[in-house]
Amino acid sequence: MNILERYLTQEEAIIIVGTGARPICFCENEDSFTWGIGSSFILNYLGSVFIVTAKHVIDNQKADHKHIRVLLPDTKMALPILSGFSPIFYDHENKDDVEDLVFLKVDDSLFCVESGVDLYSWDFIKRSYPASKLTVGDELKVAGFPDTGERYDYDARKISDLLLVRTANLSESELGKDIYTMSGQPSNYSFNGISGAPVFCRRDGWVLFCGIVIRGTAQSGQMHFIGSEIIMSAFKNAGLQKA
Repeated sequence: MNILERYLTQEEAIIIVGTGARPICFCENEDSFTWGIGSSFILNYLGSVFIVTAKHVIDNQKADHKHIRVLLPDTKMALPILSGFSPIFYDHENKDDVEDLVFLKVDDSLFCVESGVDLYSWDFIKRSYPASKLTVGDELKVAGFPDTGERYDYDARKISDLLLVRTANLSESELGKDIYTMSGQPSNYSFNGISGAPVFCRRDGWVLFCGIVIRGTAQSGQMHFIGSEIIMSAFKNAGLQKA
C-alpha cells in the first residue's frame, strides 16, 4: 500500500473538515492583525462543544487565551469561548506529553444566534476509537493546517490557510504510554502548524477520531499523537456533565 500525501476528497472533506478540523490563530481585536499558526479540532462531549488543540500551540506563541480565534469556513465570527482547562495527570509516566492539551468550551448557542450559521461538531462519544486498539500498520489520516510561508495577505490583513491531509500508517512508538507514532513519506510541507490536528482511522466504513498531534518532522514524515483515551480521561476528570 502506498503512503500518500494529498488533498481531501470531497467525501472526506464533508466528513472530516465539515465537522471539526480548523486552523487556530490569534487576534487582539477586530481591528488588529491576525497572526499565529496551529491546528485544532471541534468536538462535542455530552452536548457541550469544545475546541481542542495542543497546549504548546498557545504557550509557544506567548498568546493569551482571550485572543484565540477559530473560524468556520465562510464565516467572519470567531467561535465564542466561555472557559478552558488543561488536564492534569499526576502519576502518568508521560506526564509532560499527555498534559500537552487545552480544551476551550464554546458558546455554541451564542455563535448560532449571532452568525446565523449552524455549528457542527464531532460527536466524541459515538465517533471516536481507542488508539490502544490500533495495530502497527493500520492506516491513519491527519487533517491539519501547515505553515506554507504564503498564508498572510498583508494588504487584506487576513490569513489564507492550506488544509492538508496526510495518509500514513501506525508504527512502533518509542515515546511510551498513550503517545503514538504515524509514519509516512517525507513531506514537501512543513509540519510547523500541524500540532493540534486530529488523527483519524477507518473502521467498518466509518471515519473515527483517535487522537491529537503534538509534534512531527516533515523530513522523516513522522507525527506523534496523544491517544483518544487520554482525551476521554481529561473530560471525565474535569467532571463534565451532560449539557
